[in-house]
Amino acid sequence: MNDERDKYSEPCFGQIGFSRINGSNRFYGSELQQDNYVEMRVYQSEIERDLTRDMYFACSRLPVMKLRLSAIQFAELITSMNVGDGVPCTIEMINQVPVAPIQEHESRKDYVHRKFKDRMTQFAKLIKDKQTKAKELVKKKTLSKEDVRDLSMHLDWLTTEIQSNIPFFMECFQETMDDVVMEAKLEVESAIQHKINVMGLSELHKQNELAKNTDPL
Repeated sequence: MNDERDKYSEPCFGQIGFSRINGSNRFYGSELQQDNYVEMRVYQSEIERDLTRDMYFACSRLPVMKLRLSAIQFAELITSMNVGDGVPCTIEMINQVPVAPIQEHESRKDYVHRKFKDRMTQFAKLIKDKQTKAKELVKKKTLSKEDVRDLSMHLDWLTTEIQSNIPFFMECFQETMDDVVMEAKLEVESAIQHKINVMGLSELHKQNELAKNTDPL
């Protein structure tokens, strides 16, 4: 029978597979460390053909490309086609060569917090400088048009900073925290749903086995 089997392989032949992985990992494009995620593997492929069927096999145990996505990234990937440049993913292997693991980066929450803190430090320094200049102006017995214009500019700057710029930073921080909380909720819901599915499939398998082993009346 083996004499009747032919094997074909071309550089464009490939196989792709997705697996759900249980294990803690960090992800590009995600603020949270995930315990359940999706792994994608792409292999170069070959086909074995005989008289009754075609069979497809990976040419190597090492994939050409391997990457991972959080559950939310995977859901967004398959439900948001033709949108922008796609969704973020974490590449683990290219051309059968492992990619360096993702490094520890500043979270978006810490980034916004640091930027706000820097802005407040700068704000305090500028207020002190402008206060000194304003005191020098009001010490004059008479103010020129230029002096009045400078005082008006100082007040306008202070008003803009308090009414617009500082609230903008606070809104950015709140939006970031809301996004992180929402991502955490979705990941928890995904993990729970996965557990329910696994338990349901296991119970269904047990019921099928029980039915097979039960003698009909």
